[in-house]
Amino acid sequence: MKLASEKALNKFAFPLFNIKGRIITNPCIVEYTSDISFACDQGTFGPNNMMSLDILGTYLIHRIYNSKDYGKVDFGCRIPTSNDGRVKRISSNYISYKLLKYVTNRFRNTNDNGIVPTFLYGDEGKLNGIDGENTRAKKVIALKVTDSYLKEQLPFLKKYSSQQICNMIRQTSESKLRMNYPIRFYDGKNYQNFPYNNYNENGSCGFFTLLNVSNSNVSKDNHILAREYEISFNTFLGYWFVQNCVSCYTDLLPGKFYLMSDYAQLFYRLLILPYYGGVKNPIIVDEIRKRLVFKTKDTFMVRQVIKRILDELESNSFIRDPKEDKLNGKYMVSYSKTPWKEIEK
Repeated sequence: MKLASEKALNKFAFPLFNIKGRIITNPCIVEYTSDISFACDQGTFGPNNMMSLDILGTYLIHRIYNSKDYGKVDFGCRIPTSNDGRVKRISSNYISYKLLKYVTNRFRNTNDNGIVPTFLYGDEGKLNGIDGENTRAKKVIALKVTDSYLKEQLPFLKKYSSQQICNMIRQTSESKLRMNYPIRFYDGKNYQNFPYNNYNENGSCGFFTLLNVSNSNVSKDNHILAREYEISFNTFLGYWFVQNCVSCYTDLLPGKFYLMSDYAQLFYRLLILPYYGGVKNPIIVDEIRKRLVFKTKDTFMVRQVIKRILDELESNSFIRDPKEDKLNGKYMVSYSKTPWKEIEK
């Protein structure tokens, strides 16, 4: 069993979550480089939020490509690659370049929680003046799913109660973010990344809206055993997230990944997956500190934390031969990325 993890999220999101000794207060802003920053204006954004998006993104991919009439999906099905002809067709049909340019410029400032206006995808096709061939964008996607079904499909979720899963999904829906988020689409010949960010003051939004939560299984003594979630990807970040997922702009993660500690997950997700030719190797310890948003600047403490992370990644077969060196007065770590076939064992 494997999940698809959307690439833009792993490349441009930063972890901002409550841990022992540190409470997040909003807005919380991370400035990583001159052109990459990240802000959480409401809620938090940590490993469980990212896991929730992996699950929902994978569900969407299977529903679109591996199920009949958008019925229940089997997470054991093959996740298509971006080279699949179906993926190229749907990626190019979801929204055109002209509509992308219009929408991203026209709605850079919004104070409606980042909700996508319905006229963009309405059946009446009000955008024929923008693109005569594509008079509307594809409709916002919504889904219903129960946590009991997800547990059946994804064994690593069995360690969570229905209430814990509900909290994760609810918290993810309530997180309001500002970030770089390039949009992947097929232009008929090649895939392109259309630049997009919602850094502007009124652009903050979540990745989806939780429309409703209902009880799907209740015990005789009135304990809620399972819940059903009605979710709509009706925010701009959610709309582009769906576009990137239907474009299969994803990396694969095995189920055992989600059983590791928070920072082992974050290290692999944020510092290894985004580097397509392998890994960013070697990497300066201070850059790891900034990317994982460690608050302490004590180099010795950071090095000890990184050593524990690398040991855990090695013991779970995600990396090989982690090492620490010192070059020009700066501590650096290096490692080899394990091939996918060996990670799956």
